[in-house]
Amino acid sequence: MNMFWSCRLVVVAMLATSVAVAQSATSQSSPSSAAPTQTATVTIAPPMIDFGVIKPGSRQKGEFKIQNRGQTAITIESAFPSCKCTTLSDIAGKIIQPGGDLELLASLDAPRTPGEKDAKVFVKIMSVEQPLIAKMQGVVQLPLLIQPVFIDALKGKSKGVVEITNPSQTPFRILSCDGVAPQFVDFDPIKDAPRASYRVRWDFSMIPDGKLQQWWCVQTDVADCPIVPFRIRHESTGIRFDPKMDERRWFIPESIVIAGKISPNKPVELEVEIESSVSKGKTQPTGWDTIRSVQSLDANTKTELISSKREGDRVRVQFRLTVLKSNNAFVYAPIAIVTETGTGRCFVAAVVEP
Repeated sequence: MNMFWSCRLVVVAMLATSVAVAQSATSQSSPSSAAPTQTATVTIAPPMIDFGVIKPGSRQKGEFKIQNRGQTAITIESAFPSCKCTTLSDIAGKIIQPGGDLELLASLDAPRTPGEKDAKVFVKIMSVEQPLIAKMQGVVQLPLLIQPVFIDALKGKSKGVVEITNPSQTPFRILSCDGVAPQFVDFDPIKDAPRASYRVRWDFSMIPDGKLQQWWCVQTDVADCPIVPFRIRHESTGIRFDPKMDERRWFIPESIVIAGKISPNKPVELEVEIESSVSKGKTQPTGWDTIRSVQSLDANTKTELISSKREGDRVRVQFRLTVLKSNNAFVYAPIAIVTETGTGRCFVAAVVEP
Protein backbone atom coordinates (compact mmCIF):
# COMPACT_ATOMS: atom_id res chain seq x y z
CA MET A 1 0.00 0.00 0.00
CA ASN A 2 1.40 3.38 -0.97
CA MET A 3 2.17 5.45 2.08
CA PHE A 4 1.24 9.08 1.89
CA TRP A 5 2.53 10.68 4.98
CA SER A 6 0.95 12.71 7.53
CA CYS A 7 1.08 16.20 8.76
CA ARG A 8 0.49 15.57 12.41
CA LEU A 9 0.01 12.89 14.95
CA VAL A 10 0.33 13.67 18.61
CA VAL A 11 0.33 10.80 21.06
CA VAL A 12 -0.39 11.80 24.61
CA ALA A 13 0.20 9.42 27.47
CA MET A 14 -1.93 10.83 30.25
CA LEU A 15 -1.21 8.40 33.02
CA ALA A 16 -2.86 8.52 36.39
CA THR A 17 -0.23 10.12 38.53
CA SER A 18 -0.65 8.26 41.78
CA VAL A 19 -2.20 5.26 43.45
CA ALA A 20 -2.35 4.44 47.16
CA VAL A 21 -1.34 0.99 48.32
CA ALA A 22 -2.32 0.13 51.92
CA GLN A 23 -0.55 -2.66 53.76
CA SER A 24 -1.40 -3.66 57.30
CA ALA A 25 1.10 -4.93 59.84
CA THR A 26 -0.19 -6.78 62.90
CA SER A 27 1.26 -5.68 66.24
CA GLN A 28 2.52 -8.61 68.27
CA SER A 29 2.72 -6.62 71.55
CA SER A 30 -0.84 -5.31 71.34
CA PRO A 31 -3.14 -7.59 69.24
CA SER A 32 -6.21 -5.51 70.05
CA SER A 33 -4.73 -2.23 68.83
CA ALA A 34 -5.38 -0.81 65.33
CA ALA A 35 -2.89 -2.05 62.73
CA PRO A 36 -0.56 0.62 61.39
CA THR A 37 -0.84 1.53 57.69
CA GLN A 38 1.96 2.37 55.32
CA THR A 39 1.27 4.13 52.00
CA ALA A 40 3.31 3.83 48.80
CA THR A 41 2.82 6.35 46.01
CA VAL A 42 3.21 5.16 42.43
CA THR A 43 3.77 7.61 39.60
CA ILE A 44 4.46 7.29 35.87
CA ALA A 45 6.74 9.66 34.01
CA PRO A 46 6.77 11.51 31.71
CA PRO A 47 3.11 12.45 31.82
CA MET A 48 3.12 13.24 28.09
CA ILE A 49 4.88 12.01 24.94
CA ASP A 50 4.61 14.07 21.77
CA PHE A 51 5.78 12.21 18.65
CA GLY A 52 5.17 15.22 16.42
CA VAL A 53 4.81 14.69 12.66
CA ILE A 54 4.88 11.03 11.58
CA LYS A 55 3.89 8.87 8.62
CA PRO A 56 0.57 6.99 8.46
CA GLY A 57 1.05 3.29 9.03
CA SER A 58 4.18 3.79 11.11
CA ARG A 59 4.79 2.47 14.61
CA GLN A 60 5.67 5.04 17.26
CA LYS A 61 7.49 3.86 20.38
CA GLY A 62 7.45 5.49 23.79
CA GLU A 63 9.14 4.77 27.11
CA PHE A 64 7.63 5.40 30.51
CA LYS A 65 8.80 4.68 34.06
CA ILE A 66 6.54 3.41 36.80
CA GLN A 67 8.06 4.87 39.97
CA ASN A 68 7.52 3.61 43.53
CA ARG A 69 8.06 6.54 45.88
CA GLY A 70 6.54 4.84 48.90
CA GLN A 71 7.93 2.68 51.69
CA THR A 72 6.55 -0.73 50.64
CA ALA A 73 7.22 -2.89 47.59
CA ILE A 74 4.49 -3.14 44.95
CA THR A 75 3.78 -5.84 42.36
CA ILE A 76 2.45 -5.29 38.85
CA GLU A 77 -0.49 -7.62 38.35
CA SER A 78 -1.04 -6.89 34.65
CA ALA A 79 -0.82 -4.32 31.88
CA PHE A 80 -3.14 -4.34 28.89
CA PRO A 81 -4.37 -1.92 26.20
CA SER A 82 -7.92 -1.02 25.22
CA CYS A 83 -7.01 -1.11 21.53
CA LYS A 84 -5.26 -3.89 19.61
CA CYS A 85 -3.30 -1.21 17.77
CA THR A 86 -1.26 -0.78 20.97
CA THR A 87 1.66 -3.01 21.98
CA LEU A 88 3.15 -3.16 25.48
CA SER A 89 6.21 -4.68 27.09
CA ASP A 90 5.43 -7.59 29.45
CA ILE A 91 5.64 -6.28 33.00
CA ALA A 92 3.17 -8.63 34.72
CA GLY A 93 4.58 -9.99 37.96
CA LYS A 94 7.36 -7.41 38.19
CA ILE A 95 8.11 -6.07 41.66
CA ILE A 96 9.10 -2.45 42.27
CA GLN A 97 10.98 -1.91 45.51
CA PRO A 98 10.61 1.28 47.55
CA GLY A 99 12.43 4.07 45.74
CA GLY A 100 12.71 1.98 42.58
CA ASP A 101 11.15 2.21 39.14
CA LEU A 102 10.16 -0.04 36.23
CA GLU A 103 10.34 0.64 32.50
CA LEU A 104 7.14 0.34 30.49
CA LEU A 105 7.47 0.34 26.71
CA ALA A 106 4.40 1.20 24.66
CA SER A 107 3.89 1.59 20.93
CA LEU A 108 0.99 2.84 18.84
CA ASP A 109 0.33 1.74 15.27
CA ALA A 110 -0.78 4.83 13.36
CA PRO A 111 -3.59 4.21 10.84
CA ARG A 112 -2.94 4.72 7.14
CA THR A 113 -5.94 6.99 6.70
CA PRO A 114 -6.54 10.48 8.11
CA GLY A 115 -8.43 11.00 11.32
CA GLU A 116 -8.20 10.79 15.08
CA LYS A 117 -6.84 7.75 16.89
CA ASP A 118 -6.91 7.03 20.61
CA ALA A 119 -6.20 4.12 22.94
CA LYS A 120 -5.76 3.48 26.63
CA VAL A 121 -3.29 1.35 28.58
CA PHE A 122 -4.29 -0.06 31.98
CA VAL A 123 -1.64 -0.94 34.57
CA LYS A 124 -3.05 -2.99 37.44
CA ILE A 125 -1.21 -2.95 40.78
CA MET A 126 -1.72 -6.04 42.92
CA SER A 127 -4.11 -5.51 45.85
CA VAL A 128 -5.24 -2.18 44.40
CA GLU A 129 -8.72 -1.97 42.91
CA GLN A 130 -8.26 0.91 40.46
CA PRO A 131 -5.59 0.61 37.75
CA LEU A 132 -3.32 3.30 36.43
CA ILE A 133 -4.57 4.49 33.05
CA ALA A 134 -2.41 5.60 30.14
CA LYS A 135 -4.12 7.39 27.28
CA MET A 136 -2.67 7.66 23.80
CA GLN A 137 -4.30 9.76 21.13
CA GLY A 138 -3.38 11.39 17.87
CA VAL A 139 -4.44 12.78 14.52
CA VAL A 140 -3.12 11.49 11.21
CA GLN A 141 -3.11 13.81 8.23
CA LEU A 142 -1.86 13.49 4.67
CA PRO A 143 0.64 15.59 2.71
CA LEU A 144 -2.46 17.43 1.51
CA LEU A 145 -4.32 18.84 4.48
CA ILE A 146 -8.05 18.17 4.59
CA GLN A 147 -10.79 19.83 6.55
CA PRO A 148 -12.82 18.11 7.87
CA VAL A 149 -11.14 14.71 7.99
CA PHE A 150 -14.52 12.93 7.82
CA ILE A 151 -17.60 13.51 5.71
CA ASP A 152 -20.56 14.01 8.01
CA ALA A 153 -23.62 12.60 6.23
CA LEU A 154 -25.56 11.73 9.38
CA LYS A 155 -29.16 12.67 10.22
CA GLY A 156 -30.30 13.25 6.66
CA LYS A 157 -27.39 15.45 5.59
CA SER A 158 -26.66 14.69 1.92
CA LYS A 159 -24.50 17.62 0.77
CA GLY A 160 -21.45 19.43 2.02
CA VAL A 161 -18.03 20.92 1.27
CA VAL A 162 -14.48 19.82 2.05
CA GLU A 163 -11.30 21.85 1.78
CA ILE A 164 -8.03 20.36 0.47
CA THR A 165 -4.81 22.35 0.87
CA ASN A 166 -1.16 21.87 0.01
CA PRO A 167 0.76 23.10 3.09
CA SER A 168 3.79 23.93 0.91
CA GLN A 169 1.54 26.35 -1.00
CA THR A 170 2.56 24.67 -4.26
CA PRO A 171 -0.33 24.68 -6.76
CA PHE A 172 -1.81 21.30 -7.63
CA ARG A 173 -4.84 19.92 -9.45
CA ILE A 174 -7.82 17.89 -8.34
CA LEU A 175 -8.58 15.48 -11.17
CA SER A 176 -11.71 13.66 -10.01
CA CYS A 177 -13.94 12.77 -7.08
CA ASP A 178 -14.83 9.09 -7.10
CA GLY A 179 -13.88 9.06 -10.77
CA VAL A 180 -16.16 11.92 -11.87
CA ALA A 181 -15.50 15.62 -12.44
CA PRO A 182 -15.09 17.62 -9.22
CA GLN A 183 -17.69 20.18 -8.17
CA PHE A 184 -15.56 23.15 -7.14
CA VAL A 185 -16.58 26.12 -5.03
CA ASP A 186 -15.42 29.45 -6.50
CA PHE A 187 -13.05 27.81 -8.98
CA ASP A 188 -13.31 27.11 -12.73
CA PRO A 189 -10.71 24.54 -13.87
CA ILE A 190 -10.99 25.80 -17.46
CA LYS A 191 -10.46 29.50 -16.75
CA ASP A 192 -8.53 29.58 -13.49
CA ALA A 193 -4.91 28.63 -12.86
CA PRO A 194 -4.18 25.75 -10.43
CA ARG A 195 -4.22 26.69 -6.76
CA ALA A 196 -2.72 25.46 -3.52
CA SER A 197 -6.14 25.14 -1.92
CA TYR A 198 -9.59 24.09 -3.11
CA ARG A 199 -13.09 23.77 -1.75
CA VAL A 200 -14.97 20.83 -3.26
CA ARG A 201 -18.60 19.84 -2.91
CA TRP A 202 -19.85 16.33 -2.12
CA ASP A 203 -23.40 15.34 -2.93
CA PHE A 204 -24.98 11.99 -2.03
CA SER A 205 -28.59 13.08 -2.53
CA MET A 206 -29.07 10.88 -5.62
CA ILE A 207 -27.60 7.71 -4.09
CA PRO A 208 -30.29 5.12 -3.22
CA ASP A 209 -30.71 3.93 0.36
CA GLY A 210 -28.20 1.26 1.27
CA LYS A 211 -25.89 2.02 -1.67
CA LEU A 212 -23.66 4.63 -0.05
CA GLN A 213 -19.96 3.74 0.03
CA GLN A 214 -17.80 3.89 3.15
CA TRP A 215 -15.23 6.13 1.43
CA TRP A 216 -15.26 9.12 -0.90
CA CYS A 217 -11.96 9.47 -2.77
CA VAL A 218 -10.44 12.56 -4.33
CA GLN A 219 -7.85 12.07 -7.08
CA THR A 220 -5.01 14.62 -7.36
CA ASP A 221 -1.86 15.12 -9.41
CA VAL A 222 0.34 15.27 -6.28
CA ALA A 223 2.99 12.56 -6.64
CA ASP A 224 3.04 11.43 -2.99
CA CYS A 225 -0.70 11.83 -2.48
CA PRO A 226 -2.58 10.73 -5.62
CA ILE A 227 -5.65 9.70 -3.60
CA VAL A 228 -7.21 11.49 -0.64
CA PRO A 229 -9.74 9.21 1.11
CA PHE A 230 -12.59 10.64 3.18
CA ARG A 231 -14.45 8.30 5.53
CA ILE A 232 -18.20 8.78 5.16
CA ARG A 233 -20.09 8.91 8.43
CA HIS A 234 -23.62 7.77 7.77
CA GLU A 235 -26.13 5.49 9.47
CA SER A 236 -25.60 2.87 6.73
CA THR A 237 -21.78 2.94 6.65
CA GLY A 238 -21.09 1.83 10.22
CA ILE A 239 -22.24 -1.38 11.86
CA ARG A 240 -25.04 -1.80 9.31
CA PHE A 241 -22.47 -1.84 6.51
CA ASP A 242 -21.05 -5.08 7.93
CA PRO A 243 -23.96 -7.02 9.51
CA LYS A 244 -22.08 -10.35 9.52
CA MET A 245 -19.20 -9.13 11.71
CA ASP A 246 -20.46 -10.67 14.95
CA GLU A 247 -21.31 -13.91 13.21
CA ARG A 248 -17.85 -14.46 11.72
CA ARG A 249 -16.09 -12.92 14.78
CA TRP A 250 -13.70 -10.57 12.99
CA PHE A 251 -13.67 -7.20 11.23
CA ILE A 252 -11.40 -5.07 9.04
CA PRO A 253 -10.15 -2.09 11.10
CA GLU A 254 -9.06 -0.12 8.01
CA SER A 255 -11.48 -0.96 5.25
CA ILE A 256 -9.70 0.90 2.45
CA VAL A 257 -6.40 -0.04 0.82
CA ILE A 258 -4.70 2.77 -1.09
CA ALA A 259 -2.85 1.21 -4.03
CA GLY A 260 -1.72 4.56 -5.45
CA LYS A 261 -0.74 4.59 -9.12
CA ILE A 262 -0.83 1.28 -10.98
CA SER A 263 -0.70 0.14 -14.61
CA PRO A 264 -3.14 -2.20 -16.37
CA ASN A 265 -2.17 -5.90 -16.32
CA LYS A 266 0.72 -5.26 -13.95
CA PRO A 267 -0.02 -6.81 -10.53
CA VAL A 268 0.77 -4.93 -7.34
CA GLU A 269 1.23 -6.43 -3.88
CA LEU A 270 -1.02 -5.02 -1.18
CA GLU A 271 -1.83 -5.72 2.45
CA VAL A 272 -4.90 -5.57 4.65
CA GLU A 273 -5.52 -6.61 8.24
CA ILE A 274 -8.41 -8.41 9.87
CA GLU A 275 -8.93 -8.24 13.63
CA SER A 276 -10.79 -10.47 16.08
CA SER A 277 -14.02 -8.96 17.35
CA VAL A 278 -14.18 -11.32 20.33
CA SER A 279 -13.98 -9.55 23.69
CA LYS A 280 -10.88 -9.98 25.82
CA GLY A 281 -10.96 -13.21 27.81
CA LYS A 282 -13.53 -14.94 25.58
CA THR A 283 -12.74 -17.90 23.33
CA GLN A 284 -12.19 -17.17 19.66
CA PRO A 285 -13.87 -19.51 17.17
CA THR A 286 -11.65 -21.98 15.35
CA GLY A 287 -10.75 -20.87 11.85
CA TRP A 288 -11.49 -17.16 12.18
CA ASP A 289 -7.81 -16.50 11.36
CA THR A 290 -7.53 -19.02 8.50
CA ILE A 291 -7.58 -17.07 5.24
CA ARG A 292 -9.10 -19.15 2.46
CA SER A 293 -8.98 -16.57 -0.33
CA VAL A 294 -9.00 -12.94 -1.36
CA GLN A 295 -11.58 -12.34 -4.08
CA SER A 296 -12.22 -9.28 -6.24
CA LEU A 297 -15.90 -8.37 -6.58
CA ASP A 298 -15.08 -6.09 -9.52
CA ALA A 299 -15.04 -7.73 -12.97
CA ASN A 300 -12.30 -5.33 -14.13
CA THR A 301 -9.83 -6.48 -11.47
CA LYS A 302 -8.53 -9.78 -10.17
CA THR A 303 -6.87 -10.73 -6.89
CA GLU A 304 -4.67 -13.53 -5.59
CA LEU A 305 -3.83 -14.45 -2.00
CA ILE A 306 -0.08 -14.35 -1.30
CA SER A 307 0.16 -15.10 2.42
CA SER A 308 -1.32 -14.46 5.85
CA LYS A 309 0.31 -14.11 9.25
CA ARG A 310 -1.38 -13.95 12.61
CA GLU A 311 -0.01 -11.48 15.17
CA GLY A 312 -1.98 -11.65 18.39
CA ASP A 313 -5.60 -10.77 17.65
CA ARG A 314 -4.78 -9.57 14.14
CA VAL A 315 -3.99 -11.28 10.84
CA ARG A 316 -1.94 -9.55 8.15
CA VAL A 317 -3.19 -10.58 4.72
CA GLN A 318 -1.00 -10.01 1.67
CA PHE A 319 -2.50 -10.24 -1.80
CA ARG A 320 -1.93 -9.26 -5.42
CA LEU A 321 -4.28 -7.05 -7.36
CA THR A 322 -4.31 -6.66 -11.14
CA VAL A 323 -6.39 -4.15 -13.08
CA LEU A 324 -7.48 -5.97 -16.23
CA LYS A 325 -9.12 -2.98 -17.83
CA SER A 326 -10.60 0.32 -16.80
CA ASN A 327 -12.78 2.88 -18.50
CA ASN A 328 -11.66 5.42 -15.96
CA ALA A 329 -8.38 6.57 -14.44
CA PHE A 330 -9.79 5.91 -10.97
CA VAL A 331 -10.65 2.46 -9.57
CA TYR A 332 -12.58 1.69 -6.38
CA ALA A 333 -12.76 -2.10 -6.25
CA PRO A 334 -14.57 -4.11 -3.54
CA ILE A 335 -12.51 -7.04 -2.26
CA ALA A 336 -13.81 -10.04 -0.27
CA ILE A 337 -11.64 -11.54 2.47
CA VAL A 338 -12.77 -15.14 3.07
CA THR A 339 -11.96 -17.09 6.25
CA GLU A 340 -13.39 -20.31 7.67
CA THR A 341 -15.92 -18.31 9.71
CA GLY A 342 -17.17 -15.95 7.03
CA THR A 343 -16.54 -13.19 4.50
CA GLY A 344 -15.84 -9.48 4.96
CA ARG A 345 -15.29 -6.62 2.53
CA CYS A 346 -12.62 -4.01 2.06
CA PHE A 347 -11.95 -1.66 -0.87
CA VAL A 348 -8.94 -0.91 -3.02
CA ALA A 349 -8.57 2.61 -4.40
CA ALA A 350 -6.12 3.15 -7.25
CA VAL A 351 -5.20 5.54 -10.04
CA VAL A 352 -4.72 3.67 -13.31
CA GLU A 353 -2.05 4.97 -15.64
CA PRO A 354 -0.89 3.55 -19.00
